[in-house]
Amino acid sequence: MLEDILTQIGSTALVISIGAYAAKKWIEHQMDKIATQNSHELAQQLAKLNVHEPYLHKRRVEVIEAIYGKALDAEFSLKSFLVTWWGHSNRDELPDGVCPDGQGFSKKRGLEFCEAFTEINTMLHKNALYFDDQFIEGVRGAYKPLFDEILHMDTSNPPPFPDEYAEIIEKGQEPRQSMISLFRRALGVEGQA
Repeated sequence: MLEDILTQIGSTALVISIGAYAAKKWIEHQMDKIATQNSHELAQQLAKLNVHEPYLHKRRVEVIEAIYGKALDAEFSLKSFLVTWWGHSNRDELPDGVCPDGQGFSKKRGLEFCEAFTEINTMLHKNALYFDDQFIEGVRGAYKPLFDEILHMDTSNPPPFPDEYAEIIEKGQEPRQSMISLFRRALGVEGQA
């Protein structure tokens, strides 16, 4: 009887061992199959990324270069407009002939600034696929307050020159300077030497 019990235990242990070995091999096979599938998918994604990322970066560089060029134009026009506005507001304190009374206030340079911003905005719209909304709104936000103020200014009765614009050079550079960090982040050069 003991012999029968030991034989039965031995047979059961052998069957369990064979079953466990077969299950182990089946799981290893399935894992290899999944790993092979994943490595093929990973290879496809890497190939796609190796094509997509250089194109995207190249396109961003082109767009940012164009926007930056237009930002320089906008800055020149803005500074000239601010000087004109300051001169008009302070004509009584300026030497004779610098700002003649017969010459009315002109916002020509201000409108050139607004036109440059409109072109920047158009470039952003046309290339919105290459940038996130935060980037686009950051660029627009740098110009929009000045754009709105200049565009809606009454040339027959311009408001006094604001004290917060007293540093004309810095105020004129402000929109472009605020965009530089946005551009650097978009190009992946923020913080690099």
